[in-house]
Amino acid sequence: MNDLQKLGERANRARVDLLFIDADVALTMLDLVPCSQIEDLKKRRINEALRAYSFVREHIPTVSLTPSETVALNKKMAVLKLRLSLP
Repeated sequence: MNDLQKLGERANRARVDLLFIDADVALTMLDLVPCSQIEDLKKRRINEALRAYSFVREHIPTVSLTPSETVALNKKMAVLKLRLSLP
């Protein structure tokens, strides 16, 4: 394997990690909504979760996931979709 291939694999790993982190951040934002007493803060947290969900959904096709990563990320996305009440 040459250096360019190694670099491409490392870049893919970084993008995959970012998608998992964004999905986790979105779930955390939704976990914090009930703790928020200020309505504007609730809305901002929901909007942040929605933006993270949209980002992950948009970028999943741009990365190479292992089968187990595919299952794990799809599971997180399904939970997010349900919690965000998306169609």
